[in-house]
Amino acid sequence: MLAARPSGPPAPFSGRIVYESAFQTLAGDPLFFAVKPKSWFYVQGPNLKVYDRNQHLQELYLGATNEYHRMEQGRSRPAIAAAGRAGAATVTCLPTTATILGYECHALQLMQDGAVTLVFYAPALRVNAADFSRCPSPGWFALLQATDGALPLRTICVDTRRDVTTTTEAIEVQLRVLGAEEFALNAPLR
Repeated sequence: MLAARPSGPPAPFSGRIVYESAFQTLAGDPLFFAVKPKSWFYVQGPNLKVYDRNQHLQELYLGATNEYHRMEQGRSRPAIAAAGRAGAATVTCLPTTATILGYECHALQLMQDGAVTLVFYAPALRVNAADFSRCPSPGWFALLQATDGALPLRTICVDTRRDVTTTTEAIEVQLRVLGAEEFALNAPLR
């Protein structure tokens, strides 16, 4: 006999999501890379980190101390300069759904600073949005507020000012407990 599953929201996500990105002009011509670059996103509780296509630390946020690092050429930039001055986003929930890596995703549209972004987010992969209310990573808290903490598995950003469409999609979701050592500035990609 199977035990009944508890009802209510899922436990906060802890683990890693690997994304792959593709870039093209608004006309559909490929840009930048012949191979789709990957990025690695880690989150546990109020902490997050992101590694770029070269497997270098790009962003690190430690929620307990509100410590934020945006890396450039191996050096941390000040949080104020990294956060920039983005305008308010207009959020529209869409009736569109998709299944990505087996996760049912809902969709919303964000309009901000001349760019339109379609976000497919997975309610089963959720963090506590309030944990990131002070995080200066551009647009991160606004996105979490719009999705009620659900993590994106696909984003399609159309930037008419720069004539580029960027599609970023998860290619791997790995649930795992991450230790405090994973959120150090010198932590290697694992």
